[in-house]
Amino acid sequence: MRMNTHVLIFLFFLSAMAGILPVNGSQPVAGDAGYFLIESDPSGAQVIFDNRFIGVTPVTYPIMGTSSPPHTITIAASGYYPHTTQYMVNPQPGETIRAYADLEPSQSFGTLVITSTPGGALVTVDGGKGQQAPWTYQDIRAGSHLVQAFLSGYEPYVTITDVPAGGSITIDAVLKPLSDVGTIQVKSTPGGADVYVDGIFRGSTATTVGNLAAGSHFVLLKMVGYQDWSGIVTVRPNQVTILDISLQVQTGMKTGFIHIESTPSGASVFVDGVYQGVTQAGNPLDLTGIAPGEHVLTLKLENYQDYTTRVLVQAGKTASVRATLTPVQAPAGSGVVQITSEPSGANIFIDNRCVGITPLTIPSIPAGIHEIVIRLDGYQDYKNTFNISPGQTAQIQVALTSQIPGIPLPVSSCILALCAAGIIFTFRRWQEK
Repeated sequence: MRMNTHVLIFLFFLSAMAGILPVNGSQPVAGDAGYFLIESDPSGAQVIFDNRFIGVTPVTYPIMGTSSPPHTITIAASGYYPHTTQYMVNPQPGETIRAYADLEPSQSFGTLVITSTPGGALVTVDGGKGQQAPWTYQDIRAGSHLVQAFLSGYEPYVTITDVPAGGSITIDAVLKPLSDVGTIQVKSTPGGADVYVDGIFRGSTATTVGNLAAGSHFVLLKMVGYQDWSGIVTVRPNQVTILDISLQVQTGMKTGFIHIESTPSGASVFVDGVYQGVTQAGNPLDLTGIAPGEHVLTLKLENYQDYTTRVLVQAGKTASVRATLTPVQAPAGSGVVQITSEPSGANIFIDNRCVGITPLTIPSIPAGIHEIVIRLDGYQDYKNTFNISPGQTAQIQVALTSQIPGIPLPVSSCILALCAAGIIFTFRRWQEK
């Protein structure tokens, strides 16, 4: 029986396209998953789960039945000593294991030295101002601190370090080169949810997050009035993984929410002295799982006075804070620049110096003309100049252009398509004979 040539072409076309189309990752956690619910007092502590930074407490982390224990959980907050626990079993399917830490405060100080391999990485401590490695932080509060390092072409580095009282500790951020990378496209109903990938804020839905190393990533969505959504998402090289999440309204709540905006944006937010995140331009910071009662809220931004207020949180309700920050003095020859990109996660270079990844607010940049480059693997570099005046707040919003128009095409798909074409050509020659 002779097969119709058009049918053969169609079958091979489907095979080739299997590796080309975006991956639908809207169900990244299967039904046999169990969970760790990680909480602390105070809340907002950073969490490292099996060497992966997953965000701040309270946070729920899914564990597949195929995962191999033991699991090591470190819970830490600036100004407190870290708490580490090891769990020798996996939660059963549908089971939730509660991991709780009552953190001990620290009143002493020490020294933190950060280097990077390769050198020159942008480093931050507890989400503060970026510095270029090597950098020494003197008279820093003893206890836990979140250290992050970023360098173009390398995976972000994240760890929690314990600064000894009256002593010194050196952290060498050894960065792994990015080789195979992919993209996550996140949508939600309703839209506007904060998106965190491996504990790092990446924008709000709908958004696209690029420059992610191939492999598994922890994705967390937060939105005031809704249950947090979390899942393990697999990123494949040169492909787009699509998440389309329906958020569930929070009911029967024992905790509340805080909704925070600041002018200018880019301020570090602390609740009861614990770092929570950074305010973003046009996207308020949503804090979920806040215990009822009165809390001290502090916003910190370079060249601005600290903003401190008391916030009363009630179970099931949202407390909103809109903070207008006061300059320490009238800006003398400097301004503020807010930078976003689509996709997010792009490296930002100003005057040939890497200053961070998008989205980013730079609270103090000298007035005048500056060169900016925004770079993301798989996309054309964005290059431009901008002029900022003293006291001005400038916004730079960039839609990056893919180097290959349309959907990214994996090499394996190209090879498969070429093989299909060769077989079809041979088959047609055989038919003609």
